[in-house]
Amino acid sequence: MDHLNEIENSHKVFWDVLFNTDWSEWWLVSIETFHVLIFCFVILSHRANWHSLATIVFLLLLVIMYFAQTLNTLAAQNYQYFTNEQYFDSDGFFITLVLLFPCAVNCLLFILSWLLQSWNLMVDLKVKTSENCLCISEKG
Repeated sequence: MDHLNEIENSHKVFWDVLFNTDWSEWWLVSIETFHVLIFCFVILSHRANWHSLATIVFLLLLVIMYFAQTLNTLAAQNYQYFTNEQYFDSDGFFITLVLLFPCAVNCLLFILSWLLQSWNLMVDLKVKTSENCLCISEKG
């Protein structure tokens, strides 16, 4: 029963944070813009085959996710320099919602893009191998 109460409370916290946050603050707009630009880059890098640059951005997102707890602690200690509200709790719920979840989604999109490219490469290789075997058998 306690587990159900925890889930219920987390839903309430989620919606409270979502609706009570002033999303027009400059630093939140900057984070939102960062995530939108990264998402656009994921799509563009998939279409343009920018593998090396995509790998660097993917690793950058992983580093951001790795240091999220440290960022949360620093932001909690110094929030008065960039906002009037204390959004950063000890559980890290706000930074998870604003920073980690979009980073994780973008990383997942990178991985799906790479899997799709690998799949297409394997299919192309099999088609070329089959064509090559067919040409050899027709000549022989």
